[in-house]
This record gives sequence, C-alpha cells and structure tokens, in this order.
Amino acid sequence: MYAGFTFVSIWGYRKPFTENGKEYRKKAIWIAIGIGTAYGLLTEIMQEYLVPGRIGSVYDWIADLLGSIIGALIAYFLLPDRNNLKNETLDK
Repeated sequence: MYAGFTFVSIWGYRKPFTENGKEYRKKAIWIAIGIGTAYGLLTEIMQEYLVPGRIGSVYDWIADLLGSIIGALIAYFLLPDRNNLKNETLDK
C-alpha cells in the first residue's frame, strides 16, 4: 500500500519530476519517502492510542517505510529524466 501511495505521490507531479533535472528528482524522492514514512508513523501511533483493540507496531512502521522506498524507486526508474534525454539528443 505504501509503495503505491509513494508512487502515486510522485506520479501526480510527474511533469516537474521528469523535466527539472537530477537534483529536483532526488528532492522529490526524499520528500515522498518522508511523507509516506510520517504517515505510517502517524497511523501506528493512532492505532496504539486511539483505536481500541489495535496495537501500534514498530515492525509495521518499518514495513511502511520499506514500501515507501520501493514505490519511490519504481517511480525513479519508470519516469524518464527528460532533461537528461534532451542533453543526450543535443550532444549527437
């Protein structure tokens, strides 16, 4: 679920993600992972303290983090770096 959440987060901003270069891509990846991780932590805290019969787990939060990383990596490799493609075209 968190892989999909992170991928869709980046997909929503795919135009700037693909056109603004490598530094922007790295920043977008870290922001998406951070949002997914923070959301996962928040849900675990809410389960622990606000939902009767549910227990928050560090292992679930780690799974959320790994899912966010996987989703970001999928977006990184599936969405092309158009800025880099333009530079390669101009060099030929």
